[in-house]
Amino acid sequence: MRVGAAILIGVALGLAGCAKQVAPPPVVESPAPVTPPSSPGEAPKSLTLAHTVREGETLARIADLYYADPSRARELAAANGLSDPDRLAPGSVIALSFAPDEWDDARRRAAALEPYNRGVDAMAADDFDRAQREFESSLQTAPELTDAQYNLALVLMKRGQHQEAERMLTTLSSQRPQDADIGFALGNCLFYQTRYDEAAAAFHRVLAIHPRHLRAAFGEALSLHEAGRRAEATAAWNRYLALDSDSSWAEAARRYLGELQGGER
Repeated sequence: MRVGAAILIGVALGLAGCAKQVAPPPVVESPAPVTPPSSPGEAPKSLTLAHTVREGETLARIADLYYADPSRARELAAANGLSDPDRLAPGSVIALSFAPDEWDDARRRAAALEPYNRGVDAMAADDFDRAQREFESSLQTAPELTDAQYNLALVLMKRGQHQEAERMLTTLSSQRPQDADIGFALGNCLFYQTRYDEAAAAFHRVLAIHPRHLRAAFGEALSLHEAGRRAEATAAWNRYLALDSDSSWAEAARRYLGELQGGER
């Protein structure tokens, strides 16, 4: 599961907190016993791994981790007899089956989750040096592991290496245009490079797919504001307040809107 606090777009406001806290890392279990082949050299028809569900995980994320294909979530739901695949009970076990030609890749990804999880722990402890090493180690084993790429990009942003983070996030965004976390992180990265017009466009792309994404709505408004695009920023702040009227971020939005309406900028 993707883990790690995304960097707050509203840092200029002095607001504390993280953009989003996602679910804890997966617990990777040892492979379940496999029935031996009936004759020497004969490959088993199916091999399995067991995955223990953690709070906030989804079948799509689990399918992405082990098959590198989120669309196989439906297959997992059917195989595990889940009547409501959108609600996974923490602590339940999901069985994942693999064809013989998928087995080596599955085990490789499972092995990559070990340093990945250590990287998650390092991020939680603000040990970004160690987090970077662990995510890089994970990617050496499974270069396609999207969550490790995403979290490594967040670490690079935390360390001020925005251009490298941008390169990674741009690639990920092209591969996963529906992923709101990746799109938001890319907007964040551009914002911190003071590339406000590009940041606003990145946040707008997130909102085109996820229109109620509060962080992206705030980020778009703030980027337009900083770019000096007064009319567009005014409209964006009003759109944000239509989604959120009573949080601390809403109070900040009203202050920014007041600046525009009062002609202070």
